[in-house]
Amino acid sequence: MPQLDISTYTSQIFWLIIIFSIMFGVFLGVFLPRLSRIFQKRFDAEKQANQQIQNLSETTLQLQTDYDKQKEIAIKDVQYYIDETLATIRETHENRLQNLEREIQQELQYLQSTHKQQFKDFDETYKDIINEAVSEILVKLGMKNEC
Repeated sequence: MPQLDISTYTSQIFWLIIIFSIMFGVFLGVFLPRLSRIFQKRFDAEKQANQQIQNLSETTLQLQTDYDKQKEIAIKDVQYYIDETLATIRETHENRLQNLEREIQQELQYLQSTHKQQFKDFDETYKDIINEAVSEILVKLGMKNEC
């Protein structure tokens, strides 16, 4: 078998070393730098993307904090305006209620005084007529007038 002939080993080893050296040189000189640049670009892109993610996360956190602060301020403002409006409504209600009570008291006093005056006027106007009518009724009934 010619493959096992020892005399051909030297030339085969020589060509193996030459071809391996050339391929190793091409690999080191061409492919490895290209692969290195590709990996470096990927690493830089990943690093930049991570930096952008970090910046966006910080911006989002800051915006959320600002939003929460503005929300709290708005809630406090709205609560203040609600309380102020309720106080104004209560005050207006109390004033109207007091005015209404005052008007009712005045009307009641007026009605009471008017009633007393009407009673006096009625008593003065019709007292003589009633006494005369009672006397006539008593006379007709046969009773004496004791008034």
